[in-house]
Amino acid sequence: MQYMYRQPLKKTSLISLWGIMTALVSGCASVYGDTAPSQVSPPREVLQHNATRYGVCATAAIIKHRQLQSVETAQGCVTDSLLAPDSVFEAASLSKPVFAYAVLKLVQEGKMDLDAPVLKYLPGGYIHQAQPYLPNSKTDRVSDPRLQAITVRMALNHTSGLPNWAGGPLAFEGKPGEKWQYSGEGYVFLQHAVEAVTNEKLDEFMERQVFKPLGMTNSEFIRQSRLEKQIVPGSTKLGTVMRPFPFKLPVAAFTLYTSAKDYGLFLTTILNDEHSLKQIIDSPVPVNPKLDLSWGLGWGLERKPDDVVIWHWGNNPGYRAFVMASTKSGDGFVMLTNSDVGLELAKPFGDTVLPEGPHKVFRFHLLREGLSNLLCETFDVCL
Repeated sequence: MQYMYRQPLKKTSLISLWGIMTALVSGCASVYGDTAPSQVSPPREVLQHNATRYGVCATAAIIKHRQLQSVETAQGCVTDSLLAPDSVFEAASLSKPVFAYAVLKLVQEGKMDLDAPVLKYLPGGYIHQAQPYLPNSKTDRVSDPRLQAITVRMALNHTSGLPNWAGGPLAFEGKPGEKWQYSGEGYVFLQHAVEAVTNEKLDEFMERQVFKPLGMTNSEFIRQSRLEKQIVPGSTKLGTVMRPFPFKLPVAAFTLYTSAKDYGLFLTTILNDEHSLKQIIDSPVPVNPKLDLSWGLGWGLERKPDDVVIWHWGNNPGYRAFVMASTKSGDGFVMLTNSDVGLELAKPFGDTVLPEGPHKVFRFHLLREGLSNLLCETFDVCL
């Protein structure tokens, strides 16, 4: 596997950057909130403090020793109703670990093979949809021979060579298996294979394979009327409530609606399932060695000398989400928010629930943008 590193900054660039950095550091706090009122504050206080600070509504399930300990709510935004443990949010890309778990169950049942080509399960080929969440999306039949090289494993660990989203005809951005490159398209490709194998649409399959067995009663891959009163509306960075976008079709990569309680139940299941957990973490793909980050099957991995922390983030318009857990201690959390600034709450909450830091994942470039990303990854100055 290969990983492309950013070229080192020239000396003159460093000097210029230092001036910018000094100006920013002098008056700014971390973009990922803080743990005020104190470092030893209970998680509930930390969550509420930062939710109020950023005008965000959030719910979070706390896992201790592989068991669901509590579900906390933080009412930092204005809503028509109070938050509850069963309040429903768009989980965005937190959909991917749930789908990956369902795929691993198919593998364990002998219905799929991690190292088999995805096209093995699609004998009629792959018809790509530009907008997979809409029923009348433009389509294109993918004829690139590289498609035959993508295995189930590659789709799950983001080494398919496909882009995150094409928005038009599907075109490769890399060679399958060569390097890590985050790809929602890879998950949609695999979704088609799963639907062919099970002869079920994704939402039906996930209900049978995951939601019902785990007791996830407030989870769906399409927006259902039965959950409508529980769904917390999303909002912009300025707090403007966004018009809901009901996904018409289920998409494995990003259309999960769920509650913190439900996702907490899923997380405890993963942490107590030794076989699935071993499959997830045993064949990591390098992502950013400097930050000790790699990728497993469905999950990001933060490697420590005596632990592996599994994690993922979610980013849909108006919603942000984050999940993180130690495979050693069995402690962790999932946090769902209704705001484009919701990830500001992740680091302070994570540092409280999982104090065995520092957690370098919060310096990962996909969680950041622009200058703050450059300063954070280069100098560990996370503004």
